[in-house]
Amino acid sequence: MISVSLDHFMSGHLFAFLVVFSRVGSIMMLFPGIGEAYVTPRARLIFAFGICLLITEPLLPKLPPLPSSMADMARIITYEVTVGLYFGVLMRLTLSTLEAVGTIIGIQSGLSNATVLNPLLAAQSPLPSAFLSIAGITVMFMTGLDHMLFSSILAVYNIMPPGDTLMPGDMAQSVVQIANKSFTMGIALAMPFMIIALLGNLGLGLMQRLMPQVQLFLIALPAQIWGGMFLLSVTVAGILTLWLRYVDETVASFAGM
Repeated sequence: MISVSLDHFMSGHLFAFLVVFSRVGSIMMLFPGIGEAYVTPRARLIFAFGICLLITEPLLPKLPPLPSSMADMARIITYEVTVGLYFGVLMRLTLSTLEAVGTIIGIQSGLSNATVLNPLLAAQSPLPSAFLSIAGITVMFMTGLDHMLFSSILAVYNIMPPGDTLMPGDMAQSVVQIANKSFTMGIALAMPFMIIALLGNLGLGLMQRLMPQVQLFLIALPAQIWGGMFLLSVTVAGILTLWLRYVDETVASFAGM
């Protein structure tokens, strides 16, 4: 019977690469633009593998020593996977801001029933929501914001070093705060549509009281749709700019950059 010790099996940099890959691979599952449903798992795996090859060497001083038992190794790997998923969820929540904006715009402009396939979610979404999601990912990579997101992966190692103790209470609280902040930001970005829709519906309500025999809401629906599309074309640049600034500030504050 051949017995292979853990030290012999995990000698060299194999253990260090495994620890880094546990966290980075978990992040890549949810990374904006890479962890989307239309990206094949093999492509995400190759991408995470390449990133780990680049950053394993600089991270060697921060990595824990080779554990002496399988239980300690399982604890370290579980910690790294949890931290990776946690950071990936935070980045995914910042992306969900555009989903909230698009949903509100669809409701206020009468396009909530005009659903198309959203490739980012692999599900049906209102037309403005799918458009803003795709435009946000495109602008993120065009402006170089993805470089900051990749840099934040290394910065997280300073805040949550490998082999540390999990703090589920603080992690859950930060997720709730980011989710609340993202939803609030989504409402703020969609505020012009809410104000215009409120004023328009108020005017239609007054006209309906004056002319109850006319179905004004059915007549005004095409104008509502065209008005919503026109307002979206005017404000889309500002929405994406403010969203990019929000993602930059949120991720930088969490990663300590």
